[in-house]
Amino acid sequence: MILVLGATGRTGRLVVAGLRDRGVPLRAASRSASVRFEWDDARTWGSVVEGVSVIYLVTPEDPVFPAGLVASFLAVARAAGVRRVVLLSGLSAGYGSVPMASRETAVREAGPAWTILRPGAFQQNFATLAGKEELRLPLGPEPYTAPIDVADIAEVAVAVLTGAGHEGRIYPLAGPRALSYPELVAIVSRETGRTVVYVDEPVERWTERTKAAGASEAAMNWSLETFDAIRRGEYARLHDGVQRILGRPPREFTVLRPPA
Repeated sequence: MILVLGATGRTGRLVVAGLRDRGVPLRAASRSASVRFEWDDARTWGSVVEGVSVIYLVTPEDPVFPAGLVASFLAVARAAGVRRVVLLSGLSAGYGSVPMASRETAVREAGPAWTILRPGAFQQNFATLAGKEELRLPLGPEPYTAPIDVADIAEVAVAVLTGAGHEGRIYPLAGPRALSYPELVAIVSRETGRTVVYVDEPVERWTERTKAAGASEAAMNWSLETFDAIRRGEYARLHDGVQRILGRPPREFTVLRPPA
């Protein structure tokens, strides 16, 4: 039995579909699924891990999410007989970003065998640009990133969840090539028929605008940390995780690919 947390989320729903296609017994859990799981309600933990041997573990995209909850939940899971955990982390853990790195530490120290997936930017994030005229970010004049399709992430997760030999391994995941933000918005413009341009916005102006929109200090700081990593080229690096696990290159960047 494989437990999929975040089963209604961007990767979780595809992982559920992939496991079902393989006929693998699974339990799909989330805050809104029929099997309820909430990180901040420990009363929901015991029932979801009963009879489970492997967990696909997804944590909230929240910079103040306490990694201690991961440790506490996995203590319950280990006591219930869970043998292996596959964590969806992020490339930011590789350069020491606390929100992601602390969750990885909790998983590595929990006891069950572990595998960590570290994807970069999701291609689907750029689909939100459709209908907008500008993408204003403080990234420099021509920043690069190699976005990965969530379908690739899910296929890798399914292969790791159902395969052997992945224990103790970290798989960074990226798209097939690094694209500049001007190139990315040009692709969005071409595919949607709506012109979008990238604007290198001063950090001070971005901070002022984002704070006025109601963003928390923690969220802004996490974004600024990510922007700094993009300027350093952290997200432009190509990784062979998809090729190694699936035996094929990652999908090319597009915002018009039908849902997997």
